[in-house]
Amino acid sequence: MKILTNWLKVPGLLFICLVFSLTLNAGGEAGIISLRDQGHFYIGGVNTPPAENGSVQVYNQMYVGYQLPAETQHPYPLILVHGGGGQATDWFSTPDGRDGWRDYFLAAGFEVYWVDRPGYGRSPTNVRYGDLSDSANSSIINFLARSEHWPGNSEDPADENILMWLSSSPPGPYAGDAIAAADLSKLLDKIGPAILVTHSAGAASGWMAADMHADKVAGIISFEPGASNMTGDIRKSLTFLPTLPEDFSPYEDADGCEMQAPGSLAKLVNYNDIPVHLVGSELGLIAGLPCAVKVFEQAGVEVKYTYLPDLGFTGNGHFMMAETNNGELAQIFIDLATSIQ
Repeated sequence: MKILTNWLKVPGLLFICLVFSLTLNAGGEAGIISLRDQGHFYIGGVNTPPAENGSVQVYNQMYVGYQLPAETQHPYPLILVHGGGGQATDWFSTPDGRDGWRDYFLAAGFEVYWVDRPGYGRSPTNVRYGDLSDSANSSIINFLARSEHWPGNSEDPADENILMWLSSSPPGPYAGDAIAAADLSKLLDKIGPAILVTHSAGAASGWMAADMHADKVAGIISFEPGASNMTGDIRKSLTFLPTLPEDFSPYEDADGCEMQAPGSLAKLVNYNDIPVHLVGSELGLIAGLPCAVKVFEQAGVEVKYTYLPDLGFTGNGHFMMAETNNGELAQIFIDLATSIQ
């Protein structure tokens, strides 16, 4: 050891420590980010009637964080809406410490806002939300994380990176899609027009918010989206004209897609000027997306579907923003958002 120490001297030791430090602390892959502003605020929220002593409670509030690049290069900000069992930190970094999509979007010159849907993350839970029967666990996460690009073993519920991703999964009750949609609508009113970027179960509140405040939505990019068939239960929260009947029964086409029957079709009138981009991965939950495209088109919506293997990206899964090629995939979303004018 003495010989090694004398040979390396102090500069050599510093060099070795620096390399070791960089190995342990990945980051910076998105490039240099220069900001003109950053911060957070809460939006929405309902005050209870004053108690006898005048005290009130607040619930249904939604946390919003934001960062604004020094030089904005795009006309519309992005609003990032996380999926079920997650929170806004899903966009911040990967479980192995690399840059998340938020940083890639900022480096590309987008103003970026992110939310914790009510009951998740920094949006506090409240007894009025009721109780969930189950909370997220590593078996759910590792099922959804199945991917050839997971930074670890996606089939092992005890995988270190599975547990790191699970750490951000809140165990408490969630307020529900309608409340999240109302808060998103208020956020759109504050900062819009904006592009909604939604993931998984977060898509439902995005669809509803766009219907509520269409004039403030420049476009929607939804990857691995839940509630993607607009004739499913989500229809009850959307504006179809003519109105779909309460007892609506879907028609099944030759491909097994459930949709409106041929003939006089109801339209999603509030989506007339909203381009919708659906994105699916090879190993994710995308079985229904080709059918979703048909349903959107029936309803008069401009829709496009990006299937990652068609672009040469095979083996990706549900949590593509966390996978080892997340930087390359971020560029796909940057290109989609840039195309919305």
